[in-house]
Amino acid sequence: MIKQMPFLGLVVKDLKGSTQFYQEKLGLGVNEKESIPNVYTQFNLNGGGAIFALLTDFEVEGIKQNFDAALYVEDVDAAYAQWQAAGVQMVSAPTDMPFGRTFLFHTPDGHILRVLAQP
Repeated sequence: MIKQMPFLGLVVKDLKGSTQFYQEKLGLGVNEKESIPNVYTQFNLNGGGAIFALLTDFEVEGIKQNFDAALYVEDVDAAYAQWQAAGVQMVSAPTDMPFGRTFLFHTPDGHILRVLAQP
């Protein structure tokens, strides 16, 4: 059911400094269209594929994480129903967001992962 892991967002303490590090030291370009000043920096990756970004915060239901990761599936609603029936602890029901249809779930170790519809 899971097709890819297309997104990794790292939570950083200093967004400006971290953005400069990835730009100046690692040569990544910033995707200005998708970035939100002082909140979120999304980088352009030359080979395409996954999205790599920096976040100032990621907290869901009082749980803070130092990352936000997304998994692609073909059908968000079907994955939600199947995984919920299998006993996966859900954080949120499927909902439409600007970046696509999504839901969040807990892993056994307490991490929260995002599920997105594959475009």
